[in-house]
Amino acid sequence: MPKVVLRFIKVSRKFWGVAIFLATWQLLVSFNVMYPLMFGNLPSPVQVVTALLKLLQDQGFYYHIFSSFIRIALGSVAALVIAVPLGLFIGLSGWGREVLFPVFEMLRPIPQISWIPVAILLFPTVEGSILYITFLGAFFPILINTIAGVKSIPQVLLDAAKSMGARHRQIVTRVVFPAVLPFIFTGFTVGTGVSWMSVIAAEMISGKFGIGYFTWTSYTLMAYADTIVGMVVIGAMGSLCFSMIRGAERKLVKWRY
Repeated sequence: MPKVVLRFIKVSRKFWGVAIFLATWQLLVSFNVMYPLMFGNLPSPVQVVTALLKLLQDQGFYYHIFSSFIRIALGSVAALVIAVPLGLFIGLSGWGREVLFPVFEMLRPIPQISWIPVAILLFPTVEGSILYITFLGAFFPILINTIAGVKSIPQVLLDAAKSMGARHRQIVTRVVFPAVLPFIFTGFTVGTGVSWMSVIAAEMISGKFGIGYFTWTSYTLMAYADTIVGMVVIGAMGSLCFSMIRGAERKLVKWRY
């Protein structure tokens, strides 16, 4: 069989699951299936696509998407800048493990949505509280993965660096950080996904714009097709963020690939 045909079959297989999912969804709605779930209440894929094409002509829709994307970028990058040094310190320092880590371990299981009232009380603006929730969503996965990366470094590497006269700063920058970098990217990927879930919840409750606010407002106005469009856009934007992070990882951690 020609290579072109084999490549086409391989690529097309990735769309089989999506096609089957959409076809099943369309049939369930068309036949008004109400058991075991009330699928008949959902808009059909055709209605969702129609709503999407209409929204693509509305500039306000792009503003909602752009606002959420900026919030995710700011919150995730801030979490990366703070969580990585803190994770390195906790992983390398006995004082950090014994004093600081128990505090973060206690705060980590608290759902981000539970922080919304606290964020509203702490920050004078709604935007600040939303960014804080986004920051928290990315902070803990990055922190935990950084600490795990430090613990995974073989002690023989650290001993070898010390025996060659490397100072503590050189060990951290030339041995520890490169070894931990793949873990940091893993935490950043997971954290970005959590940030999307966090910012959507925050926008639904206290925001005035953003794709989460758009999705919730569409539901309250019974524009259910627009609600599904908002969900699809959230998934697409999350996938775009993951692709960007993986692209950066391939460039910075070439040895891993």
